[in-house]
Amino acid sequence: MELNVMTLLFTMHMKNAQQILLFMDNKKSRVIPKVSNYYSETIPRFNDRDFKSHFRLSKTTCEVLLMKIHETTTSLPQPGRQIDIEKRLLMFLWYIGNMESFRSMADRFDVSKGTLHVSVKYISNVLVTKIMPLVISWPTGVRLQKIADGFSETSRLEGTIGAIDGTHIEIKCPSKHKQAYFNRKKYPSLVLLAVCDSSLNFTYVFTGCPGSTHDAGVLRQTPLYRDAPGVIPPGKHIIGDSAFPLNAWLMKPFRDNGNLSRDQIKFNQVLSSSRQVIERSFGFLKGRFRRLIKLDAVDMQVIVETILSGCTLHNICLANDDEMFDIEHAIGDDDQNGPDQVQGNQEGTDVRQTLMERL
Repeated sequence: MELNVMTLLFTMHMKNAQQILLFMDNKKSRVIPKVSNYYSETIPRFNDRDFKSHFRLSKTTCEVLLMKIHETTTSLPQPGRQIDIEKRLLMFLWYIGNMESFRSMADRFDVSKGTLHVSVKYISNVLVTKIMPLVISWPTGVRLQKIADGFSETSRLEGTIGAIDGTHIEIKCPSKHKQAYFNRKKYPSLVLLAVCDSSLNFTYVFTGCPGSTHDAGVLRQTPLYRDAPGVIPPGKHIIGDSAFPLNAWLMKPFRDNGNLSRDQIKFNQVLSSSRQVIERSFGFLKGRFRRLIKLDAVDMQVIVETILSGCTLHNICLANDDEMFDIEHAIGDDDQNGPDQVQGNQEGTDVRQTLMERL
């Protein structure tokens, strides 16, 4: 009897050991091998639709972008091992356009994770420092008036040259000052503050403030807030929601305490309708470049430059009539500022009253 028990225990032990070995073998077999010739053979066979589905840009826009990068980096040495600049760009576009892990992306492009990381940092830095100043800039002169005319075609609010708002980019919670990054919806984020024109082009972008920062607080930290009286001419203004301070150069709705006049209600409706362009811009930005829905990087510089790179690519796509038809990200669901408690000034009050009377 004792011998039978020992035999049974030994048999069970060997069976368990075999199962463990089988599990380890299966685990090894599931390791994804590097994809052979994906860059050199597979991508060139993509038709326009497949290319755009994967890289979120058309082939034509990608070629324009590649040319811009070549023009601005002729004297800029590439980091690490020498890799074709086109391959670096495609790796970055895949990174910002998809939610795939770094390990899987590295396997796809047959490079190490370190090489992929270096390439992403390199391209995002080039986009932000070299390309962004060329495609995102504050309007002046004829361009400023053209933007004002564009808003006039869809709104009766005279003198509008931009719509401003903030949106939250979810991130991994940093190890330091954790609570500062949690927004009102209880997830860690950075605030992206932006101004756009009536064609959804960004004319100003600023990011880096922790998610707990109110939109008005973010605005006050920007060069735009400091320089606004000098760069927004008299008679012109940008429009925002109730989160922003009322100024002669920034119009916001009348606070609704339940006793607004008919004219004030009408003004609020016109302003709200006009400022939807910035909500649409954010929706298209996150819908096209899906990495911006949630960034899992830990390097804050990489996070900031990835966000700004997305804004840069957004404008380049619009300039090349590169539309996206599979945008699924919700638009206008990002209000995290709470009730209107932001004070304005008398000059702003007077301008708003005049605009209301002209409607």
